Amino acid sequence: MIINLEYKNGELSWGEVKLRKIAEEFGTPLFVYSADEFLGRLKLLDRCADYRKLICFSLKSNSVIPLIREAAENGFGADVVSGGELFIAEKAGFSPKKIVFSGIGKTNEEIFQAEQKGILLLNIESESEYKFVKKLFSESGGKLNFGVSFRVKFEVELEKLHPYLGVGKKDSKFGLSEEEAFLLYEDAFKSKIYPNGLHFHLGSQIKDMEIFRKAVELAIRFLSKLKEKGIKLEWVDVGGGLGLDYENLTEPSFKDYADSFKPIADEGYKIIFEIGRAVSAPSGILITKVIRKKKTSAKNFLIVDAGMTEILRIPLYKAYHKIIPLTQGDSEQPFDVVGPICENSDYIGQNVLLPDLEEGEFLCVLYAGAYTSSMSSNYNGRTFPAEVIIKGNRFFLARRRQTLHELISRDQID
Repeated sequence: MIINLEYKNGELSWGEVKLRKIAEEFGTPLFVYSADEFLGRLKLLDRCADYRKLICFSLKSNSVIPLIREAAENGFGADVVSGGELFIAEKAGFSPKKIVFSGIGKTNEEIFQAEQKGILLLNIESESEYKFVKKLFSESGGKLNFGVSFRVKFEVELEKLHPYLGVGKKDSKFGLSEEEAFLLYEDAFKSKIYPNGLHFHLGSQIKDMEIFRKAVELAIRFLSKLKEKGIKLEWVDVGGGLGLDYENLTEPSFKDYADSFKPIADEGYKIIFEIGRAVSAPSGILITKVIRKKKTSAKNFLIVDAGMTEILRIPLYKAYHKIIPLTQGDSEQPFDVVGPICENSDYIGQNVLLPDLEEGEFLCVLYAGAYTSSMSSNYNGRTFPAEVIIKGNRFFLARRRQTLHELISRDQID
């Protein structure tokens, strides 16, 4: 459960801050984040992993600079997957030597940017990427300004996840097979590039720690084969993927998660975590206002001012988010909470038990801090919402609402 999010005298508050006050001041739809929740979760994982490691927050889950700056200022690293996220990480204050760059489609220009900035590790995902890195190495006189790692697919059977969430499978576009990766490690070593990392990432929303433990066994076996060839690495990037129960709001065990990777640390390697959802999802909520009520012979609808433009992961993954009112009510009845977008897939919740709210009242969508704002769009001419951060007993604007003029600012009108 999200810490300190509770009803006080019938009104939903986060710590000492009443959420209705924020909604009325900044309007809706509105993302609200708790900096204390966000930083507290990163620090908890740090305490649980009692071995040499670097915890990198995954910017693809949330890239709001005033929020992720909390991580940078407290010594954590960043996991990025594009030149844009590398730029954001720099602006947020992350040390280049605490940045890892993953991603299936890194362009030559992005790899060059990473080399110029001197990041910690570039996770290579294809032979084509490696060839460019090798060319860069040759042209720079046998020196690279970042560490080289290869992303390896370790075949582990996952839980019953949405097919889009299993990214470590044989038929996934991500990474290299063990055989392909081993040959590239050998070639890099012979070419005196001297790789210093191994990367794997199994998927997302993984709750069974046995899956991570099986991957660890395969990784240790692979690392032993590299050692036999004289290839000794420093870092093992274990990716992310720690799952959350969005329906029951149960917490992942950071201790069990960290312990899963201890056997690799015991072999003398430093661990890199690419943690995202388990930190950012519970650290954010989405506040939306009821703009219309609609009753049909089949269903009761609450039409709200947030939709798939703000929380795409619901129609994309058929995901679930718990919805609660900002003001407590007594009697409840089932409603479909739907957005204003002209798509039948635009819903936030179906058959949600809620009080019979009036138009103008507010709803709160929980666990909305990950893969929501970062996946927002301007579809249907929608402007991006404002985003607010709560820190202690105060709150402040982190991102202002996009204006209509900004919506068309890239169009050549004159």
